[in-house]
Amino acid sequence: MAGNGGISLEEIKNESVDLERIPLEEVFEQLKCTKEGLSSEEGANRLQIFGPNKLEEKKESKFLKFLGFMWNPLSWVMEMAAIMAIALANGGGRKPDWQDFVGIIVLLVVNSTISFIEENNAGNAAAALMAGLAPKTKVRKFL
Repeated sequence: MAGNGGISLEEIKNESVDLERIPLEEVFEQLKCTKEGLSSEEGANRLQIFGPNKLEEKKESKFLKFLGFMWNPLSWVMEMAAIMAIALANGGGRKPDWQDFVGIIVLLVVNSTISFIEENNAGNAAAALMAGLAPKTKVRKFL
């Protein structure tokens, strides 16, 4: 706790204080502010301490994400089976086993596509939930 009996902004940042369970007037006191808000200087100070009020968004390539589903042990086994169907099945003067090769590759692509679609749908659902849970605040701006 801070030396003056109140809490420090760092403790608020670290969420070691539950401001939801104390009366509103006490919240203003603990946050060292008033109903009128903060000065520009204090706002800039708190922006430095807490950072901007937004969630980080990471953009990733959907194509690379799809290819990532082909990089796992099950896919490795299927890829090795496809290579063996072409390289090893043509001994004794036989032609390569193209039907098996194409079948295995199709299964690999279908498996990766299904995994990608499920992951993408889960990501979209999570984004929709986060948008619905976004905090709503009242802001007063004085010019």
